[in-house]
Amino acid sequence: MSRILSFARALLSLPGKIVAWLIIPLILSIVLSVIAARFGWSTLLDWDGSIPLFGEALTVNSLVDLQWYIFSLIVLFGGVWAYFDERHVTVDFIALSLKPRTRAYITLFGDLFLLLPLCILVIRYGSDFAAIAWRTGEGSNQGGLAAHWLIKGALPTAFGLLGLAALTNALRTLCELRKGTFHETEIHHDS
Repeated sequence: MSRILSFARALLSLPGKIVAWLIIPLILSIVLSVIAARFGWSTLLDWDGSIPLFGEALTVNSLVDLQWYIFSLIVLFGGVWAYFDERHVTVDFIALSLKPRTRAYITLFGDLFLLLPLCILVIRYGSDFAAIAWRTGEGSNQGGLAAHWLIKGALPTAFGLLGLAALTNALRTLCELRKGTFHETEIHHDS
């Protein structure tokens, strides 16, 4: 069972590890936006026809939209990776005073009754949100990016992965509770 859970954790963390590399185009986009603003450029490139996501031109507004798209992807998918690496926000000063078994029960409760229902809600309503953007062809009306459905679709997708991560973590915690395999100071969720 632990091999399957370790594989699931690695697979669910993979999108976060991939999008982490988007920090490079994010930085380049910010630098280009600053240079364009300094020189008063509004349109950086234009072309005949329409290119998916960018429309008919690359503008400063396109770069600004691209920046929040990239940042959103890093946060959304990186959040699953951070969750598995236990880099998310916790109340450690309280948790450290508790017994490992007590912390395991709190983790299990948090995963199943707090995180998982939140993920289900975001998937449910986020999917509608993305579908409406897709059907209406929602995009920037200020010369920005032309496919808002893309980033809106990332929201339920990332929360779907986070929900699967919560289930995976809950299964691992249940296995540890059943076996009684706790370390003195912490529950290990490492591979």
